[in-house]
Amino acid sequence: MQGAEKRVIGIAGIIYAVGITGLYIAGTRSQVIGLTPVNLALSLLVPLIFQKKWTFGLLIALVCIALCGFFIEYAGVHTGLIFGKYHYGKTLGPGWQGIPYMIGVNWAMLVYFAVSALSGRIGNAWGIALAGAGIMTIYDYIMEPGAVWMGMWYWSKGVIPLQNYIAWFICSFVLIRLYLWFTKPERNNIATALLAIQFVFFGLIRLLF
Repeated sequence: MQGAEKRVIGIAGIIYAVGITGLYIAGTRSQVIGLTPVNLALSLLVPLIFQKKWTFGLLIALVCIALCGFFIEYAGVHTGLIFGKYHYGKTLGPGWQGIPYMIGVNWAMLVYFAVSALSGRIGNAWGIALAGAGIMTIYDYIMEPGAVWMGMWYWSKGVIPLQNYIAWFICSFVLIRLYLWFTKPERNNIATALLAIQFVFFGLIRLLF
């Protein structure tokens, strides 16, 4: 790992640590939550800056996953048939017909992170999609209580259904497979580290709040 990558990972760890502290302090909580869209955008953009091989296929893959993720959420919210009955709050910023634009970015980020973490460890696309879907589903399980607490979205009657996790696994599998149809997996140390940092971040929120 190069020195610049190590420094970026260190800075990211500090930023997320400051975020946890800001959430813990009641006086700064709303300001930290309000920065969620900025944090999501930077969490995807910064690793991409350090991407070793930029290809047109990678760009198409990210745009495609973001759009697919957005419209999966659109169908999910407006029908209740995919993940269960839920609706979005204001934390993720502006959107269209109740669906924040940043949720598409979030799907693209997580797919990119999961593929990066598995690159070089699993030799075929189907294996990466299966393992990646498992990672993303575990991530969602850890994240869900914190996301609700932060006002990203809300579940009907406050209950997160098992259906949500089953759908997350299936959707993640399909989206990772689609991503790999456009581009080859490549290891990105910053993306992999950010995935681990986000696991810790939402794990701490789950424990503390």
